[in-house]
Amino acid sequence: MSTVPSRRSSGRPATVVHLPCARRTVGVEAALRLPSVMVLVVEDACTVMALHDWQRREPHRLRPLARRRWRAEGRRLRAKEERMRELAAQCLDAPD
Repeated sequence: MSTVPSRRSSGRPATVVHLPCARRTVGVEAALRLPSVMVLVVEDACTVMALHDWQRREPHRLRPLARRRWRAEGRRLRAKEERMRELAAQCLDAPD
């Protein structure tokens, strides 16, 4: 997750938050104003950290049981990442 300066059509700079798991960006103002968007930002950040931690802990290939468990954990994290995209669509694409 990162904040990226961008430009609005009015020419004023705005700050957006990149949500890598949700594959979206949201405005900081929207995240601060709307609780559902803030939840999305926090959940995305937690998922990114969990994925980085999971990748860092890859067991050696000579530990097959540990590798099986590690791969199962990876599948659960990827499923959570998919749920993040669905949540983003619900929160950001829903008509106000």
